[in-house]
Amino acid sequence: MKLNSSLAYLGASIAASRSWRVALNEAHRHYHTLDHIEAMLAQIPPGQESRELVAAIWLHDIVYDPEASDNEEQSARRAKEDLKYTQVDRDMVASLIVGTKHHEGGSDTQNLLNDLDLGILGVPRALYVQYCEKIRAEYAHISDDVYRPGRAAILKRFNDRHLFKTRFFSISSHWHIAIWNGKSGC
Repeated sequence: MKLNSSLAYLGASIAASRSWRVALNEAHRHYHTLDHIEAMLAQIPPGQESRELVAAIWLHDIVYDPEASDNEEQSARRAKEDLKYTQVDRDMVASLIVGTKHHEGGSDTQNLLNDLDLGILGVPRALYVQYCEKIRAEYAHISDDVYRPGRAAILKRFNDRHLFKTRFFSISSHWHIAIWNGKSGC
């Protein structure tokens, strides 16, 4: 699904969709940008593109401050406000967004959203290195001696569990590449 067609599908107001594009292009963002949303939309398996999933993709990182610990909760609140006059189930979208905080299992839609969000971990190494550089830029305020062990712990946690929950991502090469990328560091 493409960016513009996804916005039409949601029925979001022009003002809301413009504000989403502005937020996703904030100067402090390097990875959590419109490109991330576009990549997630492009990976939705055919027939699984519910309005709630598409809205959650657009809005799961709409509030993004690398120094805050409540981005998902703030994004969920904003989603409920921005989707007020649409046919989208706002409570479901808010729940899906909060579910991306720890990327744990849940409903089929939650699992798909989480897999789409973490799909970058299973890309070929050159793209993964670019991802790592962008994430590091977003956390430039943290020294290397704090960032590296913290990032390693996050990747280890992902590798210690079955990362992808959907059949689409589990049976693809994503899973095997993600294990390799996670072990190689970021």
